[in-house]
Amino acid sequence: MILDAAPPAFPDAVRIDRTRWSQCLADRTAPDGRYLIFRDGVTLHRIWLRCAQPGVPLAAMIACDAMIDLRMQAVSRLHLWLTGPAATVIPSFRPTAYQAQRLAMLLAILDLRSTAPTVSSHEVAWHLVYPRLSIGRGAEWKASPERRRTQRLIREALALMAGGYRALLGGRGGRQK
Repeated sequence: MILDAAPPAFPDAVRIDRTRWSQCLADRTAPDGRYLIFRDGVTLHRIWLRCAQPGVPLAAMIACDAMIDLRMQAVSRLHLWLTGPAATVIPSFRPTAYQAQRLAMLLAILDLRSTAPTVSSHEVAWHLVYPRLSIGRGAEWKASPERRRTQRLIREALALMAGGYRALLGGRGGRQK
């Protein structure tokens, strides 16, 4: 998140009270500003403070890119923390229980495939997706809906690894699963 001096038309903009930065994890000064990472008890905030003068009203600079929704949520959480009680986690920013379980399965698939790159979809199904189901081999396996679902899960896990996780972090994505 980028914070800079607010334009003069915004004299009531937030001024940072540095006493609230009790949990500063990193603080580095560079020619283009100061870089800070701190925790408010719930959230980790990464800030590029371009204006280092204390007491100056600040404004957030938000890049208009594919991650704009995520950036606006981050600015909102920081604003809540700076101006009021400890920030609360925005509910829409967390996966549902079903989504968390599905993501855990996709990560388990990736872990299994990273330890044994030649693992078959039948083995993935037997170990992770359908551990209690007796899945046959040969023609029975090839014609089963379990095989098609397992293959879809493997493709989805690989897509997440190839960069699809960014859509999750940005609150975007295709259909909800």
